[in-house]
Amino acid sequence: MGIPALSIVIPTRDERENVPRLLGALRAALGAVDYELVFVDDSTDGTDGVLADAARADARVSAYHRDRGNGLAGAVVEGIGRSRGATIGVLDADLQHPPEIMPVMLRRMEEAGADLVVASRYLPGAGRPGLGPWRALVSQGTRLLAWVMLGAARRSSDPLSGCFLVRRGVVEGVTLRPVGFKILLEILARGRYERLAEVPYVFVERGAGQTKAGVRQGLALFRHIATLVADNPSDARLWKFLLVGASGVAVNMATFWVMLRPLASPVLPSGVVAGLVSTFTNFVLNNAFTWAERRERSAAVFLRRMGKYYVATGFGYLVYLGLLWGFVHLGLPPL
Repeated sequence: MGIPALSIVIPTRDERENVPRLLGALRAALGAVDYELVFVDDSTDGTDGVLADAARADARVSAYHRDRGNGLAGAVVEGIGRSRGATIGVLDADLQHPPEIMPVMLRRMEEAGADLVVASRYLPGAGRPGLGPWRALVSQGTRLLAWVMLGAARRSSDPLSGCFLVRRGVVEGVTLRPVGFKILLEILARGRYERLAEVPYVFVERGAGQTKAGVRQGLALFRHIATLVADNPSDARLWKFLLVGASGVAVNMATFWVMLRPLASPVLPSGVVAGLVSTFTNFVLNNAFTWAERRERSAAVFLRRMGKYYVATGFGYLVYLGLLWGFVHLGLPPL
């Protein structure tokens, strides 16, 4: 058997009723495309038997049953490793991703010269009737969270989609360490790709069985995003910078209180000292933590950088002192 043009990886868990319908729909949709279907199964309901029968009847179907699976994303990673095609597709088995989207994505990949094509629920012409009100709210919230936390997620309108196409070179030799069930987010953050394209689709009601989404999967997504942020210097730097800024607020308030109360200093001198101290701690922490890889051991460089830092933040502290003076004269308590 030659190497197929397209490998579709399909993770399954208790989808016995959906698999025959999915196979029929994929065969009809793919037509003359040279493809293989790679099922990675974690089921306990007999889905593995249905897949074994399908594999015996069709050489384009292969199925691998795991007694101890590590989640949907882990199943996809294993399926990618077992696949042979130059292009790899990922599709859920519950029929919420319409199989007809696969040839549409193939055409889009060729037209756009894309390395990665995402089927999106959030483009014009797309829809999400299969989510339901609660899941729709969670989906929007987690999508926004991914956008805020990860620069790579902002390259797609639907970074948590479970349906996409990727050229093998994007993931070949890349160590994928997904947590939970959102493998696309892992590929967006770690994959080697230049051009991404998208196609809209309607996320419909599942064919049969029950959704596997729940609180545990949601917590896994949060862990996954945190791991990706920690592994990406540019994303991690933003949050380190914000944490240092928050610590500066605490230092500023504590110093201001000490100057104002125990030392009985006037309001504006207290504000000046608080600003100087918190700017110093912010600089030291940013130097040691936020930009640790650029930290200089030279005292001269350290002092020069600190001077620039005070100049750069000086205008903000003039505004702060002006507001402090104005609010106190309006009768508000200094603290």
